[in-house]
Amino acid sequence: MGYGSGQVYDEMVNGQGRLRPHWQTFMSTLGPLESGQMAERWEEARRLLHQNGVTYNIYGDPNGMERPWPLDMMPLLLPAHEWKAIESGLIQRASLLNAILTDLYGPQTLTRYGRLPPSVIHADPGFRRAVHGIRVPNDMHLHFYAADLARAPDGRWWVLSDRTQAPSGSGYALENRAVIAKVLPDSFRHCQVERLTGFFDTFKETLLSIALRAAGSGGTPRVVLMTPGPYNETYFEHVYLARYLGITLVEGADLTVRDRQVFLKTLSGLERVDVVLRRLDADFADPLELRADSSLGVAGLIEAVRAGNVVMANALGSGLMESMAMKSSLPTLCRHLLGEELRLPGVASWWCGNDAERAYVIDHLDGLVVKPAFPSLSFEPIFGAQLSAGERSTLIDRIKRRPWYFVAQEQMALSTAPVWQDGRLQPRPLVLRVFVCATPSGGYAVMPGGLTRVSSESGRLVVSMQSGGGSKDTWILAARRADVASTQPRPALATEPTASGLRLSANDLPSRVADGLYWLGRYAERAEGVLRLLRATQSRLIDSNMPGATAQLRPLLDLLFSQGMIPAEMARITESGANRGLREALHAAVVDPDHPNSLRAQVLRLHRIAYSVRDRLSMDMWRVVSAIDRQSQPPKGRMDAAGLLLRLDDVMITLAAFSGMEQESMTRGAGWRFLDIGRRVERALHMVGLMRGMRVADLDRQEEPVQAATLSVLLELGESVMTYRARHLTSVQRTTVLDLLLGEEANPRALAFQLAVLDRHMRALPNQGVGTGTDPTGGALAIVAAARNSLERSEAMASSDALRVLLDTLAMSLPDVSNFLAHAYFSHAFARSA
Repeated sequence: MGYGSGQVYDEMVNGQGRLRPHWQTFMSTLGPLESGQMAERWEEARRLLHQNGVTYNIYGDPNGMERPWPLDMMPLLLPAHEWKAIESGLIQRASLLNAILTDLYGPQTLTRYGRLPPSVIHADPGFRRAVHGIRVPNDMHLHFYAADLARAPDGRWWVLSDRTQAPSGSGYALENRAVIAKVLPDSFRHCQVERLTGFFDTFKETLLSIALRAAGSGGTPRVVLMTPGPYNETYFEHVYLARYLGITLVEGADLTVRDRQVFLKTLSGLERVDVVLRRLDADFADPLELRADSSLGVAGLIEAVRAGNVVMANALGSGLMESMAMKSSLPTLCRHLLGEELRLPGVASWWCGNDAERAYVIDHLDGLVVKPAFPSLSFEPIFGAQLSAGERSTLIDRIKRRPWYFVAQEQMALSTAPVWQDGRLQPRPLVLRVFVCATPSGGYAVMPGGLTRVSSESGRLVVSMQSGGGSKDTWILAARRADVASTQPRPALATEPTASGLRLSANDLPSRVADGLYWLGRYAERAEGVLRLLRATQSRLIDSNMPGATAQLRPLLDLLFSQGMIPAEMARITESGANRGLREALHAAVVDPDHPNSLRAQVLRLHRIAYSVRDRLSMDMWRVVSAIDRQSQPPKGRMDAAGLLLRLDDVMITLAAFSGMEQESMTRGAGWRFLDIGRRVERALHMVGLMRGMRVADLDRQEEPVQAATLSVLLELGESVMTYRARHLTSVQRTTVLDLLLGEEANPRALAFQLAVLDRHMRALPNQGVGTGTDPTGGALAIVAAARNSLERSEAMASSDALRVLLDTLAMSLPDVSNFLAHAYFSHAFARSA
């Protein structure tokens, strides 16, 4: 096998290099490693993760934040008897931490009677004085909890840290399971792996039971998952969990507090919220009573909690239990509060705010790891054994100046597990994150699995996804045959009925989401318009023998200049004089992300807005969005003109796929309607922009060949060449071309078609928007009606002056459709420039 584990505890092999008993079945199902099957399965896992769009945001990365989720195909295996002990210890630990929170945010007997040093609490920025004295329902502060575990060389598991603020990783554990169960189906089946779905069903029932009590008799319970937004490192997980649990994903701007109650802003008005599953740090939750500079939270949220009108899960202030300064007191507190010995101990810790403990740290620094005492004091762990004499002296001075900022822990040699790398198995240090949720009866349940993280290098002492680490699925081997009914997560529907006949969340569309879908439609259409223009130009530069290529290049260059895609001097170049500068300008207009009007810039806008409403897109639609992004990325090397044209063709096909899925797969609800409104507004503006940019109103002053070339280009960019040829066997004529592209309601590319669809959509929108007007769509409808009337009555088909007036009027009035819709439905959302 060629696998060496070194001197630490290895999860797969013992000290003699033999497989541990619980690994034997798994390894026997893999077959010979030399067969190449492992490499194929590893590639399959990567492909599935890419298809599913599983990402993790890396802060401060010069290559961009969003990164593919790193998953190793070798799971971590734990036998049932070992897991039983871990499970028991976690349930006890969750109960203990919850009891401590109940006391510290209540009577504070622990500090009053010396069970816990008061300085540990009052020095911690995570102690939320604003919520002290607030009684939470059933004294339940911790609804969801995670702990990071590590195994010592003697085989015992120890707790490295507790995650009580907004624990992350459970959604990634679900996705890891879904992928590995597909990649290693025989191994998964033969190993009798415990399933994860029951844990999430329990958590969903817990949230619903809390919401039912909060809503009261006659009320419909509503639970939302509150996210900091798409720039958070685990936003993918927020989307994934909201879908899986069947609850609405919201940002702070989606919520408002009225009369000490929390409401969700929807298109049909305000809907009361009963439970907020919080993935936002408490510090940012309420700018009135916590951080005043926070734009992520909801003003007045704490007052709503104080009034008992909303339940936060986890409770605000629960992050206090992440304090490293409190770890050394947990065994004593467990005996006092629970009357039990702590079953799952933490790594030995010393808080430097205590004189005796600080002295010990300074004297034994070489064998310790120095960490921040509180989560808000962010700095990387400092390994005493790696410090030079000068660095050691500097650290000691820092500790003496602000002792309460520092905690030291015993340095532990982490156990290793096999990862598949460079065509073979290699040992890597690991940390196991396990998850605990509250049950409807008030107890706790443990996920039979977890998120295993491994370091990027064998000698690396810190295991972190932000620093390039990877992840594993975690298999708990059942003592009896596991229920095989569900081998992968079953996404819940947002309107799935519960046993009580009530619904966990309604199907109302948050106003922010409606705004995002509207702009998704606009950016998708804008990208297509830019692409068609670039493709038409590029094809004529490549093939000068194309009929009319030389004459048609002139209006195309004019149009590129009018839309800010090439500089003025490039627009004056003829085909025969086309030089390297023009070709480079066109190349930049395709792939340069810093060019504000390039195709790549448009696709980045499309991808960014799609990411923000990802929970409203099907998995297939998201895969298409990802394909558009991938195909439009700048090439690694220089791409010739022919290759660039092929790239444009590929992106066009994928954009068409997105449009097709939008039309054929989305339910005809308000979300689809706003997306299509955005597309229709953008297409109408694009057609007007084409005619103005090519100076179609002045064509009667041009010679016939120039007119023919311009009109031919206009038909191509309007995707109407085939329709025109089928109707008119003669050469292109101004009147017939304008009739087809302006007045033909049966042509989906015509201006009249866009206006007719806009009229239907806006009449179908909810009557009660979030604006102040009694008729939220009245202003937008008036603009559309005026435009349709002008088009029907206009003599634009025959008169150049009338066409010029019509185009100028539409160019000024159509953008106001966005303004009226924003006022009526998106007024709280972040304003975007067109």
